[in-house]
Amino acid sequence: MKPNFIVEVRDLYGNATLAGSINGASFFPKMLKATAGVSRDSVVAFDLKKVDLVTASFFRAAFMAYRDHARSAISLYPVIANANAATKEEAEFFAESANDALVFATLTKSGELVDPVLLGKLDDKQEKTLVALVKLKEADAGRLLEQFPEKPPVSSAAWSNRLASLAAKGIVVERLEGRTKKYRPILEGIAYGH
Repeated sequence: MKPNFIVEVRDLYGNATLAGSINGASFFPKMLKATAGVSRDSVVAFDLKKVDLVTASFFRAAFMAYRDHARSAISLYPVIANANAATKEEAEFFAESANDALVFATLTKSGELVDPVLLGKLDDKQEKTLVALVKLKEADAGRLLEQFPEKPPVSSAAWSNRLASLAAKGIVVERLEGRTKKYRPILEGIAYGH
């Protein structure tokens, strides 16, 4: 899948090392400005291909703050692209300690997002919901209830809450079809963990 918009992080930030919460907080408004004209429900790739390191504190102050704002205010779905191993380690450390998760992928030369992975931590119910949704590609709470029964049984509302929590984290896209909310992973085939 091609993202709707790509932000070259090194060009926007001006340095190959993104470190510290103060620097992250000052980068956050630049991220907002760079994506100001992007259409609602778009996938935005933050390309780290020329970045040597993003620290955990920078991730928290910039990328997680952006993700939270994008999901609640402007309805965008950020993906971190082309992060190296050191940056992924920093991001995963932060996300796990915060009981949160971030979507990472590789952005190819042809502009496709491939090999999507969710780094960080989901609770067991969120993980089960994501795995089910990846299998079905798109579903509503009723379909998940029907296709993935649990013992003891859970309600459609419980599945709805799980889906809403994944949408709030920017992991799944929600759309309204009549009176029903349908969900799909922001990137097809997303894996959880390494």
